[in-house]
Amino acid sequence: MIRYGITLILLIFISFGVKAQADQEIMMMSGSVIEGKVTGQDSLYLYYDHFKRSGQTKAKKLDLERIFSINGPSGEEKVIYYMDTAVGNYFSVDEMRFYIKGEQDAMSHYRGNWSLLVGLPLTAGLSYVLVPTPLPFAVPFAYLVATGIPKYKIPKERIESSDLITEPAYVLGFERVARNKRLFKSLAAGLVGTAAGFALKVYLEADK
Repeated sequence: MIRYGITLILLIFISFGVKAQADQEIMMMSGSVIEGKVTGQDSLYLYYDHFKRSGQTKAKKLDLERIFSINGPSGEEKVIYYMDTAVGNYFSVDEMRFYIKGEQDAMSHYRGNWSLLVGLPLTAGLSYVLVPTPLPFAVPFAYLVATGIPKYKIPKERIESSDLITEPAYVLGFERVARNKRLFKSLAAGLVGTAAGFALKVYLEADK
C-alpha cells in the first residue's frame, strides 16, 4: 500500500510538472487549441515541445499559416495571423477572432444528429426498394447532397457568444464546422443504411 501511495504521489507531481511546463496555448485557425512550450519560430514553422502525461517531451512543429496566435500563462498574446488577400487571409485580425469563435461554438454545441436519425431508415428503405438495380450505390451520395441544403441553425440558447451571431465572420466559422459534422454523419448514415437495406433485401430474397 505504501508503495502504491508513493507511486500515486509521484504521478501527481509529474502531472503538475507537465502542466507547469506546458503553459502556452497555440490557437489554431481551425479553432482547436494545442498546449505546449514554444521553442522557436522561423519564416515557415513554429517549433514547440509537447509534454506527455508520462513526463516525456516530444519536439514538434506547425505551419505558421495554420496558427492564429500564441497565448501565455499570464494572458499575454502573440498574434501570428495577418490579413493578406494574396495568401488567402481575407479577414482582419478581429474578424478572424470571430470566425474562430464560431468554429469553437459549433464544435461544442452543434450536433446535427437529425441527419443520422433520418438517414438510417430513409436510405435503408430506398436501398431495399431499389435492389436489384445498381441504383442503391447512389443512395448514400444523393442523401449526402440533400442534407447539405438545409440551413445551419445556431443554437442561441446554448452558446455564450450569442451577441456575435450577427457577425458574418462568426457565422461563416460556425457553418464551416457544422457543415463538416453534418456531412460526416450524413455519409455514415447513408452508407450504413444503404448496406442494411441491401443486406435485408438479399437475405429475404434468398430465403424465399
